[in-house]
Amino acid sequence: MKEDIEEKEPFPETDADDLEVDTTKNVFMFVKLSKDWPILLVGGALMSASAAATPMNTYLYGKIMGKLSEFYVDDTPYNSFISEIGKLCGVLIAVDGAKMIVVWMGMFTWLKFGEIQQKRARVQVYNKILKEPTSWYDLNTNLMGDMTQVNRCIEELRSGNAEIMANIVQTFALVIALVVMCFYQSWSITLIVLAGAPIMAVIGWYFGRLTYRAQEQENDYTSQASKILDWCLVNPTMVRIFNGKYVELAKFNDIVNASAKSYYRVANAIAANTGALKFMTLMMFVQGFWFGNYLLQRGSISIDQLFTTFSSALMLGQTISGITEYLAVLNTAHAAAGKIAKYLQMDEQVEEGKIYPAYTVGKIQLNNVTFKYPSRDEIILKGVSFEVQENRFNYIIGKSGAGKSTIPLVLMNLYSTLSGSVEYDGVPIQHLDPKYLAQNITLLQQNPVMFNNKTILENIAVGAIDDYDSLDDIPRTLIEEAAKFALLQDLDLDAKVTGLSLSGGQQQRVSIARAYLKNSPVLIMDESFSALDNQNKQILFQRIKNWRQGRTTIFITHEYDNIEGDDFVVIMEHGQVTNQGKFANFMNNEVIQNYKAQNYEDVKEPEIVVKETKLDYDYKTNPYILKDLEAQEEDDKEEEEQIMGVLSILKYCSSSINTKWLLMLGVIIALLEGAASPVFSFCFSKLLSISMEASMGTNVTRDILVWSCIALAIAAFTGITAYLSEFILHFCSENWIVSLRQLSFNKINNQDMSFFNSKMEPAEITTLLMNDTRDLRSLVSLYISLASTLVTMVLIGIIWSIVSGWKLALVGIAFVPLVLSVTFAYGMILESAENKYKSRVVDVETHLHQTITSIKTIRLFHMQNYFTETYEASLSSLTSVGTYRAFQTGIGFAISDLCSAIAQGIILFYGMQLAGKMQYSYLQLLQVITLLTFTLANASLLINQLPEIARGQRAGTFVVKLLESTPISKVETEGKLIPRSSDTAIAFDNVSFAYPSKPHEPKLKNITFEVNHNETVGLVGESGSGKSTIVSILLRLYGANSVRLYDEDISEVDVDWLRETISIVPQFPKFFDGSIYDNLLYGMNPVKIVSQHEVINVLKLVGMYDFIASLPEGIQTCIGEGTNSLVSGGQLQRLSIARALLRKPKVLIFDECTSNLDPVNTRQIIELIESFNGKYTILFITHDKEMMRIADNLIVLKDGKIAEQGSFLQLMSDQGELTKITKSSV
Repeated sequence: MKEDIEEKEPFPETDADDLEVDTTKNVFMFVKLSKDWPILLVGGALMSASAAATPMNTYLYGKIMGKLSEFYVDDTPYNSFISEIGKLCGVLIAVDGAKMIVVWMGMFTWLKFGEIQQKRARVQVYNKILKEPTSWYDLNTNLMGDMTQVNRCIEELRSGNAEIMANIVQTFALVIALVVMCFYQSWSITLIVLAGAPIMAVIGWYFGRLTYRAQEQENDYTSQASKILDWCLVNPTMVRIFNGKYVELAKFNDIVNASAKSYYRVANAIAANTGALKFMTLMMFVQGFWFGNYLLQRGSISIDQLFTTFSSALMLGQTISGITEYLAVLNTAHAAAGKIAKYLQMDEQVEEGKIYPAYTVGKIQLNNVTFKYPSRDEIILKGVSFEVQENRFNYIIGKSGAGKSTIPLVLMNLYSTLSGSVEYDGVPIQHLDPKYLAQNITLLQQNPVMFNNKTILENIAVGAIDDYDSLDDIPRTLIEEAAKFALLQDLDLDAKVTGLSLSGGQQQRVSIARAYLKNSPVLIMDESFSALDNQNKQILFQRIKNWRQGRTTIFITHEYDNIEGDDFVVIMEHGQVTNQGKFANFMNNEVIQNYKAQNYEDVKEPEIVVKETKLDYDYKTNPYILKDLEAQEEDDKEEEEQIMGVLSILKYCSSSINTKWLLMLGVIIALLEGAASPVFSFCFSKLLSISMEASMGTNVTRDILVWSCIALAIAAFTGITAYLSEFILHFCSENWIVSLRQLSFNKINNQDMSFFNSKMEPAEITTLLMNDTRDLRSLVSLYISLASTLVTMVLIGIIWSIVSGWKLALVGIAFVPLVLSVTFAYGMILESAENKYKSRVVDVETHLHQTITSIKTIRLFHMQNYFTETYEASLSSLTSVGTYRAFQTGIGFAISDLCSAIAQGIILFYGMQLAGKMQYSYLQLLQVITLLTFTLANASLLINQLPEIARGQRAGTFVVKLLESTPISKVETEGKLIPRSSDTAIAFDNVSFAYPSKPHEPKLKNITFEVNHNETVGLVGESGSGKSTIVSILLRLYGANSVRLYDEDISEVDVDWLRETISIVPQFPKFFDGSIYDNLLYGMNPVKIVSQHEVINVLKLVGMYDFIASLPEGIQTCIGEGTNSLVSGGQLQRLSIARALLRKPKVLIFDECTSNLDPVNTRQIIELIESFNGKYTILFITHDKEMMRIADNLIVLKDGKIAEQGSFLQLMSDQGELTKITKSSV
């Protein structure tokens, strides 16, 4: 147990908290030189050292060619010639062997540096989430969409600081080394070669700017699409029952298509940059060659100098091209950094109070408090003043929308007041340490938050986490005692909680168990019994009164049955306190009289006294309870997902590739580009042989002109085909992932509710479809292009080299399987490392998602430390796997260089032997060596692209898994019948049902009943008795047999017509982020035209017209997500009733529709429903006796069975199950 009261700083072991984020540094915004200089120094030195190997190789290559020229011209002895060649080739291999080690270490260092940056970024983002005031959440309505995109941007930022930066450092160092080598060998040729460098720089800058702007647009669109996807995954019931899936699909498709257009601009800029630079690179070589041969004929340069300069110049051009390409890719990280910076700059955090009093009394005062929500203009609290009576029961009562639920939010300092003061024990709450407030005051809200993928036991335990170091430290006996107190003993406490696994009443009981376990001096219960049946409500209320005797307790309620005459009440209306004092003094108050008039009794009910056993509770002082009973831990060991092969993924998803003909064209152009490489290598060999002839005194002026023109033509052809192939393949890849996103979203929308009980979290699916599919592009844009080009180049190169000289060609060919085998083995290792890494990323991002959706509960119970520690543990796991991944990735980059070096050294040595024995002419030798060198270099290119391809493979595997787990649901798609009206509207015939996730736990057992046309029927029963399950089946959220709607099997009825015909007012209303008007008409068939007059009339019927008319933006006022908190529970419920009525259904379902309403509004709604008699078929779920009275028939459920049926009066007189449920005293 924790003894100290000092709050731990988030992530104390990291350096992120004291990091001043300089958002102007963009991709380097999280770099801290005072701490990072060692790793930057080592990484820079290693990659720079690796770059030195390349000019050394060109120097050695020139020396070898020089020795060959001497052998022909000076008649050097063969043995001496071969000995010299052997030494040079040995040094060549040794240099590249050393380079392999340095590259491995350097790449590992930079990848580790990238992990440090991404960890800092995630810590900063998470700290902002925890520290921002509640108002920030209300004002940022697209928060979930933005966070999905920020997560992706962090990964792109990591890449920009890791492998991209490593390559840029290496490339810059290589440029410097090659320039030095070129100037050393021939300054004049170097200047001619570099004449085009400024043009290349301008090209790179221009297309880089285009890339950045288009990437920013794509990020914004992706954020918007993520928000829609998240809404549909978090609120699947609402999307279905209101036919909203068609609206959401249309919005999602439009935004995804807009995002694709932005990416097409990115692809066009990158492809144009690539094509232009390839042309410029080859052209630079040609102009250098022409001038070099001019100097050679004049005797101003030797042949070995020319060869060295040629090789260096060719590599220099390619390197400069590589720099600009890397910088273009870096612009993606630059745009990502801009998105992160924009997020981190959103609103400054509010400074928290620091006072932590030594003791607490529980005295609460509100002095002339005026308050409005940040996102609304109207004043909610108007000069509110009252004093809570310490150590007594206090009640805040009043009509819905009076401002009752705003009081505890202000009291807990979740919002700041405009004026006045709120004091706790005489200290203004803004000066108190938030931890002190959370430890001393517990607020239970009407809609409690459940933490997914935690057990019921853990969901209870988090209530006391602030007093312990971890959940495991909380004795299980205490948690079980709290569960027993909250009537949860009938549930499996070790069962995992999902968003749909607990009923509303069960969730409220879990919340009460949390409060009991926490046992704070002050308890505030804001409509915390609204979802409970009367029997459980009365038992729990009495238990709470016994437990809280002599302690400060505040009930916010619209039910006054349990208020005693001596209890202190505060009566509110229109944001003001109208009366306060003992309840007995206000029995004639209008609010009280309205409630009493509603709760008349025609049937005298016996008083049932439940003998209470006092629960010896206080775990902080009771040594017997603290004696051990350790919780058993169940370790879920998940098997690592098997990653599919690239071709398997493409084959599975081939039907979603809409541009197959264009893809084939892109592949053909890529093949032509690939074929140009061996052609250029042949041209290169001819140019080298011309230079060799020139060194021997032959006149080669005409040959130089001819082959220079041919080389220029090949350069132009290469540039054009590079642009076309890259753009077309990127276009096809984006078109493919757009199709996959839309297909996946459509399939998810056509799933029944069993899909949403799966292990995949909403955050995971959103990340997969909106972020990871970007990696999937590489399978088309990179893999297909690379594979097809590689095959073409290797085959042409091998065949051509065999034709030119089979002996040397066979030696070179022997290395191709080695290179490919190494590539394959490395690919297998990298697949596993990438999969593990991405799985840890998903864990981190899912935790972040849970934190955002639960932020108020986290603050109210002061769980920040627990959530921070859990997040840090996830980050540490990610860092460990990231280190392993960096180690594996570095191997690949290093081995590719080593394989090429060994092959080149051996080929050169054996080729010189053949030339020395006069079996090959110098022209034949140069031709074969050049062809083989280009072939092997291109064969090893694939290994450098494997990390990106591996990420695409993982994304593809999980997309395939998602598509396979979403087969066409008959519940959501089958059925074409449009029933005609009949006397029987609804019929259940011996229906038994169990949820797919728990097939052995039936929720309904042989249920049989009928609801006649225009009859009003009520479903009554304890929480968890099966009432909501019947509604779910009736709305076709799940499939069940023997259910009929208007004499037709419900499974044969058109599902869209069914949901237009049946409209529901759910227990917990949900609204998307949009205007009130759009929410009211959400999902409605466009054919059903609803006039403004009809909307106004319905709003007047439900008592919301005056409130909406008072808003500055009226019916266009935005609600949803964070702004839902700005509308009271009762107001949300009345808006929900209005939404249902506007759909003009035949069947109306009310699920606890009056649970959050005050007596006046409750009576209005009951009278409204009663006025529908004979107009609608009405089915309602209720615990309200007045609602039961208006029913023509009541169906009483118990444990999934029908216990009794009949009218209210009949069943009450029978003294059966209904009497037990509706008893008013305990």
